[in-house]
Amino acid sequence: MSPGSLRSVNAARTASIVVTVWAAFACTSTARAAPIVYGYPYAARCPGAGFADVVDRWGMYACNCTSYVAWALRANGQRIDWFVPGAMDAWNWPHVARLARLRVTALPRVGAVAVWPKLAPPFGHVAYVTNVHRNGTMDVSEYNLPNAFTPFAYDHRIDVAPANAEFIYVPKASRADA
Repeated sequence: MSPGSLRSVNAARTASIVVTVWAAFACTSTARAAPIVYGYPYAARCPGAGFADVVDRWGMYACNCTSYVAWALRANGQRIDWFVPGAMDAWNWPHVARLARLRVTALPRVGAVAVWPKLAPPFGHVAYVTNVHRNGTMDVSEYNLPNAFTPFAYDHRIDVAPANAEFIYVPKASRADA
């Protein structure tokens, strides 16, 4: 066998091994991709800025919890066509979701919108659920957490009790919604 033929055989074997290992990993992996929570387009302008008068591309006030969750839904391929302009204060999200026939429940799940309607009256608060633990607590990503040290800033809280919260299960967007 010539040296050129030997290289071709070795290259083919290496490619075959790589494909086999990749296929085995792809078929046996049950891990779910983590939700996208970084990349909010207004992040550089937010901490302490208080953009209460700047409306974002989703019709929400930039750097507020509603704006961040609208972005997180979109970034994770979930529907946002159910938003009603002028009716999206956080306390009202469950009502608007029900009008759109989205499921609203007391149980958190990854990718759901967590809503605390009575937190920070009169606006309420929303966050994006990133993990649910076996003990029933959850992790959330959010902006402008009421009573936080830095207003209009990103926060990721872990082991949050779901008490007093409602959860909106937002399905994936169809190609027409995207």
